[in-house]
Amino acid sequence: MKIRILPALVAGVMATTAFLSSCLKSDYTEIDYPAESSIKAFSIGTLHQTIYGKDSEGNDSFYVDTISYAHVPFTIDQINRQIYNKDSLPKEVDVTRVLASISADNGVYYVNKNGKDTLWTSADSLDFTNAVTFKVLAYSELQNNFVFGKPYTVKVNVHKLNPDSLFWKHFGDKKFVGDVTLTEQKAVYMNKDLYVFGKTESNVIKVFKAHVLRGNIDGWEDISSTVAGTDVNIYSATAFNNGIYYVADGKLYKLIDNATGQVGSLTGLSNLISVSNDNLLAYNKTDNKVITINANGEEVTDGKSSFVSGYDLSGRFSAISTESTHNSNIWRTVVMTNNSGTAKTGTTANVFSYISSDKVWTKFQPNNPTTCPNQNNISMISYDGKLFAYGEDFDYFYSSTDNGLNWKKEEDYMVFPTQEKNNMSLEAYRNEGSYSTVVEDNGNKGSFIWFIWQDGTATRACLNRLMPKE
Repeated sequence: MKIRILPALVAGVMATTAFLSSCLKSDYTEIDYPAESSIKAFSIGTLHQTIYGKDSEGNDSFYVDTISYAHVPFTIDQINRQIYNKDSLPKEVDVTRVLASISADNGVYYVNKNGKDTLWTSADSLDFTNAVTFKVLAYSELQNNFVFGKPYTVKVNVHKLNPDSLFWKHFGDKKFVGDVTLTEQKAVYMNKDLYVFGKTESNVIKVFKAHVLRGNIDGWEDISSTVAGTDVNIYSATAFNNGIYYVADGKLYKLIDNATGQVGSLTGLSNLISVSNDNLLAYNKTDNKVITINANGEEVTDGKSSFVSGYDLSGRFSAISTESTHNSNIWRTVVMTNNSGTAKTGTTANVFSYISSDKVWTKFQPNNPTTCPNQNNISMISYDGKLFAYGEDFDYFYSSTDNGLNWKKEEDYMVFPTQEKNNMSLEAYRNEGSYSTVVEDNGNKGSFIWFIWQDGTATRACLNRLMPKE
């Protein structure tokens, strides 16, 4: 039963207010808010939520379920009289029919859609699409009547976008200087800058640099003049020791303006793998050995290991090194390569693992259906606490939570855009050319996955919950 405040009550309040204003001879109306007019607790109950998934035939499907959100905490700001949930509810939650639980000093009223003050009961189903105003009735000794306390603004925050969905943006005007097209390339991120090492069709080595911040990218700068040596392995480009390192003519170099940039005196290097425990892991194809190099370009005495026999790391691959959760001195490195000479379907990508304390490289054996399928120009990244892999067809992400041992096809939210659904396709942007990919993890400035295309145009993706915070 809905009960409205009697007109006499409102009239009494207005008369009292007018009398006070007259007595004080002020242009401002003084309003007395009684102390016993507070909301002490607020919560919501069971809500309808749309659940998306796949049916038995693999087609997109959905259903509506009822889920309790009574555990969601609401902040009550008594000074500003605001009530809200800091952690937004999922996007698919329906907040047009909300049963609330309220504890207050006295009777609670809310302003209905017609602007009328209405007595609230626990059976009222309210629409929280927009903020709802609540008031608590209390006796005012000053007005000698029952009046409303200062109103509360109550918001039930809901994500506008699914927090686990990728948000995509394409930058079609960011082309390499001189309309250069790269037939091979590798992207590296360091200190808010993207670096792309590449080769042209005529085998000219090119290096470009662009500033990135909050998911936006500036124009490319050609810094190829900083590269020393002739036989440069573009796939060796690695961010290390606050610089970009690479291998040329079998030696270690660092990008330095107007200098040769050679670091140390080591020779016979073929590639750089990754950064592990403040050192570089480098590869020597002749001996099929992996060595550890410090910041001075010197080989660490006990840092040598043999790579898996029958395989080599002289060309394109992806590598991730991470610190052990139980011992900061132990690092694990995971390497992924294409399974060369085999078809995409029915075979798996090559995944290798190395633990610094053991000094032993192992190859994960096929364990279908939980292995990562072989894909053309496969890439592996670390993002949002997982490993993700994908090929140049950009059909699916495959994720691993156990350092590359087992993989799962992502089909819900971590998905690539399609021409049909998103009016964009990464395969179309690649246009059968080269691509490179890198993760920009910039704290509260955002965590982005960058895809650089053969002409310098770029596409980036970011999970909605990892978007920049102001």
